[in-house]
Formats: sequence, C-alpha cells, structure tokens
Amino acid sequence: MRFILYNHVGSGNHGCEALVRTVSRILGEKNVILLSDCPEEEKKYGITNLIRVQPSMPEIKPSVIEFFYSYLKLKLQKNYFYMDILPYKGAIKELKSDDVLVSIGGDIFCYENYPKYNLLHQYSLKKVKHSILVGCSIEPDLLLDQSLLKDLKSFEFISAREHITYEALKNAGLNNVMYCPDTAFALPMSETVLPENFIPQNTVGINISPLVLNKSGNSKLIMDNIRQVVDDILKHSSATVAFIPHVVWDNNDDRVPLKELYDEFQASGRVCFIDDQDATKLKWVISQCSYFIGARTHATIAAYSTGVPTLTIGYSVKSRGIARDLFGTDNNFVLPYQNIISKDMIQKNFHWITMHTSEIKEILKKKTVTYQQEINKMGEKLKKMYVGRKEFES
Repeated sequence: MRFILYNHVGSGNHGCEALVRTVSRILGEKNVILLSDCPEEEKKYGITNLIRVQPSMPEIKPSVIEFFYSYLKLKLQKNYFYMDILPYKGAIKELKSDDVLVSIGGDIFCYENYPKYNLLHQYSLKKVKHSILVGCSIEPDLLLDQSLLKDLKSFEFISAREHITYEALKNAGLNNVMYCPDTAFALPMSETVLPENFIPQNTVGINISPLVLNKSGNSKLIMDNIRQVVDDILKHSSATVAFIPHVVWDNNDDRVPLKELYDEFQASGRVCFIDDQDATKLKWVISQCSYFIGARTHATIAAYSTGVPTLTIGYSVKSRGIARDLFGTDNNFVLPYQNIISKDMIQKNFHWITMHTSEIKEILKKKTVTYQQEINKMGEKLKKMYVGRKEFES
C-alpha cells in the first residue's frame, strides 16, 4: 500500500510545499509518492530528496473515446472540466487498487473551478479503493451543491483545518470528518542567511499576493494601505521592513507587487527583499520577524507557528477559521480584503496587533504545542486506518 499525494500544482507555491513536507512526514516519507503538476519545482525546492515524485500529467495521449467524450461535453454543455482532467488520466491509470489517494489541495473547494476536482476524484475512484482529503477548507455555502456534497461523502476520511469548515461539514451530514490544524503548523525550519538590512526581532515581515490584489477589484487601494504601513514603520519606529514572497508562479507571483514596494522604499536603507527559497527557510526568516502582515495563508501559518504576532489580509473561510481557532475570534486578527475601504485600514489593524503583543505571543506559544500533538494524532489515526504494517511504523 502506498500513499499517493495529489492535487498539488507545484512547490513554487511554498504553502503547497509545506503541505507536501508535513503530510508526507506524518504518513511516513518512504511510503509516499507525490503526483506533481510541476516536477521540476519539486527538484528545485528539495522535495525529490524526501519522497518519490512523479508527474501528475505524464505525456500519455488520451484515448480517442475519452477525448471525443470530453470534447462533446465542452461543445454541447459548455462544461470544460472534462477537458481539464484529461491530462491527469495517464497518471491515474498507473495507480494500484490498494493505493491510498491523499488530496492535499487544502482550499481547492474555495474556488470556482472546484467541479474539476470532483470529477478527478470520481474518475480516480474507478481505479483505487481508498481516498482521503487532508487539511481542507470549504466555504459553507458551497455545500448546497449536491454534487459537491456527494463527492465529499465518497472520501473515507476528511480532516478540516478549522472549525468553520468542520462544523459546516458535520451540519451537512458528513460522518467522515475530524478536525485537525493545518499540518504546516508542524513544518520544521532551516536557518538561512538574512539580508543586511534585516534586524532579527526588529523587522516587520510583509507579504502581499496578486491573488488578493486581483480579487479586490481595487489593487491600488490595497497597495496604498501597505505603503502607508511601511511609511509609518519607518517614520515612527526603529524597525526595518522585509518583503517576503511566498508564491513565485509566473501568473501569480508575489515578487511582482513586493518588488514594486521594495523599489519605492529602498532609498531609506531600512527595507530588504527576501529571495526565493524553500518553505523551511522562509519559515525561519519569518520566525525572525517581530511582526508579520501576510496575505498568503501559509506565510501567516509560518508566523503563527513561530510565535510572531500577525495581521492576516484574508480572502476566504480559511483565514477566518484559522484565526478563530487560535484566538477565539477573527476580529482584529483578520482583515478581509472586502473590508478595506480606506487607505489606513491595514495600518489601524496592525496598530491593534502591536498593542496586544504579549497576550498574542502567549496564546501562540500554547497553541503551537497543542497543534503539534493534534497533527501527530491524526497521523497515527491514518496509519491505523490503512496500515497496521511494520513498514508504516515511524
């Protein structure tokens, strides 16, 4: 029996990389195979040194019947999802019947193209007996979609990484669900070289993403908010500012807006730009910050899990749910991009974070220990479900 991790686009998204590293660790790395859309990224960031990696879209042509059927779906029903999953079918056909499929695309059900993943899962179940969904977040309203609900019920096991999703799934009648914090809370760190202008424990880390900027419909307002925060930090404190990318894909690259900000403030001599590197090193960089402002969920998890007081610029249920589980509320800890209506809103929320530093640090210190235990507990549960064999004992 093998654990097959899938729904992984590539480790150029270092949140996805963090999930690969931590999920494979709790399952036992020697028993894990990763299906990746971008195998070259797995080599670049060291994943191939940990586990076996195979392309999720091998160069295998679909059968004429499969292609024609998918084409008709597109032309007659305007349903492009059947064409979308065609490239994945070659990898699925190579699976063994006793493999355990492990979906690690935590928030794939938060986006408009989630029917693609329903189809891919149902097609996979024709080949394998077992499938699980780890670390999911789902907008509760989406559970009104009966096709999605039916697909979720066909997983043998689901872990919800925050209680908004957990409660929504339970209320929808699912009995295959447990709560477990995002496994990235257990990501180890690797020390790396800090830029010259980075002052450990006196640097504010900032991450902003094109995803939030594009979703907002007013990217200028959000960027102006960040500019005001940086300007305020430089004028009224001794701290420096580090711009920290966490996703570096061509069509979704944090470096683009962050480099724009860096260029604007570079002359101050008190800002720095963090080069791209693997998730364990980025987590260490973030751990050296005094505060963090982030839009990427797993960048904020890197901060939370190392005790760094953090303001999250949220865009979905996952950021709200994670904050509520940590602090009992998402108020003041998460600023949804939809609520940014003036250019000083991020600054005001960040000021609140700085005024509650001690209590935030204390909460994070306690929660980190608890979360590590819960993540390990889930790993043991999954091993007992599917293993009971010596080769899976860690």
